[in-house]
Amino acid sequence: MEPIWRYRHRRFVDELGWEAVRRADECERDAFDTSHTIHLVLTHGHDIIGYSRLLPTNLPHLLSEIYPELLQGRPYPCGPRVFEWGRCAAEKVAPRIDNVAAVDVLMTGVLEYLVHVGAEAVIIEAHPKLVEMMKGRGYPVQYLCKPALYNGETIVAAAVYPSATVLQRHRLAYGITQSLLPPNLQRGLRRVRERHVDHQPNWKDSIRGAAQEITDGCS
Repeated sequence: MEPIWRYRHRRFVDELGWEAVRRADECERDAFDTSHTIHLVLTHGHDIIGYSRLLPTNLPHLLSEIYPELLQGRPYPCGPRVFEWGRCAAEKVAPRIDNVAAVDVLMTGVLEYLVHVGAEAVIIEAHPKLVEMMKGRGYPVQYLCKPALYNGETIVAAAVYPSATVLQRHRLAYGITQSLLPPNLQRGLRRVRERHVDHQPNWKDSIRGAAQEITDGCS
């Protein structure tokens, strides 16, 4: 996992200026990186050129533990098939993969994974422009609150809804004709089919719950 921690530190801290998570060992990780965390990594040769993290929302995640005041007590989707999507970035200058930009391969790969596992929804906390970018990529988007200032940055919480239909639009838009998932996830998956997904998942009150011990997944 160390190459992932180092990529995250270089990309998010050194290049994007996330000084609050700077570490002396130059390995960016936090208490949410546990054995339940899903790390989606885009590689080219032996180099990491993109990364994204998914957190199951039936366990502690940023909206429940760090940003609950954004929603001011309003409920939001959560559950074992609702994920919090964050720490998503590709290299600023990256080689194209089969003539597709790395960021588009990364976003399509994450979407394929979400469809593959039957995700009901994904929650994000980001600048409103990034949420609008998700809408532009074809995702149905539901804003969960009004934009607010957090540590001097404008941030909004939203739920987005992945589907095989959205995945097919991505594939057609970028000319991606094959699965982007690793072989162990492709077995028995000839093609991604539209499966029944409940787009009205359970909703949870955004009031901070009892503290739960979570361990650092890098140990």
